[in-house]
Amino acid sequence: MIYFDSPGRIIKPEHVMASGALPPGFPAVEIEGEQYWDGGLVSNTPLQWIAMTQSPPDALVFQVDLWCARGEFPRNLAEVATRQKEIQYSSRTRAFTDYFKNVNKLQNMLATLLEALPEDMKQRDDVKFLGSFAKHHAANIVHLIYRPKGYEGDSKDYEFSRRSMEEHWQAGYYDAVRALRHPEIFEPATGPHDRLVTFDFAREHQE
Repeated sequence: MIYFDSPGRIIKPEHVMASGALPPGFPAVEIEGEQYWDGGLVSNTPLQWIAMTQSPPDALVFQVDLWCARGEFPRNLAEVATRQKEIQYSSRTRAFTDYFKNVNKLQNMLATLLEALPEDMKQRDDVKFLGSFAKHHAANIVHLIYRPKGYEGDSKDYEFSRRSMEEHWQAGYYDAVRALRHPEIFEPATGPHDRLVTFDFAREHQE
């Protein structure tokens, strides 16, 4: 897995193309002599990268997902194929969200514990090593999950007709506007340890 991150490189059109080159619909994209396919083959969300590299003390993350974990029970083979993709992609997103939440809690608890140590213990090499992972920070994750139309099937990850794209753009725009109307997404959680909060306003639900 390679992450195209703007702090570390200049993002060019080929990076965007590679990030959407999902086989078999699209060929791999060559960048600096290497061939790249869509990262969704391994993970449909870069949350793990954020958890590993988050340098600001607090973060506001907008997580966009084409696949919704909640769906109707399939009644035929076509609906089975659709439901399979929904489970396959959304489960990875949920897994990394849970991972991010656990890492956030661990870092905050570790920082609190190390602050309570006597000064002489803080000079130990093992404590300094643990201190490199410890930090107080909060993170708000806003889920922007596309809710499929009833007529869509399992082709929506490679069906790029003009009508489909306009519907997706419009749905994303409305979801973003709805989320930005909630000022609480800009307020970092203040709990002692659990300082990661997720929002999904399409469901009018907060965890």
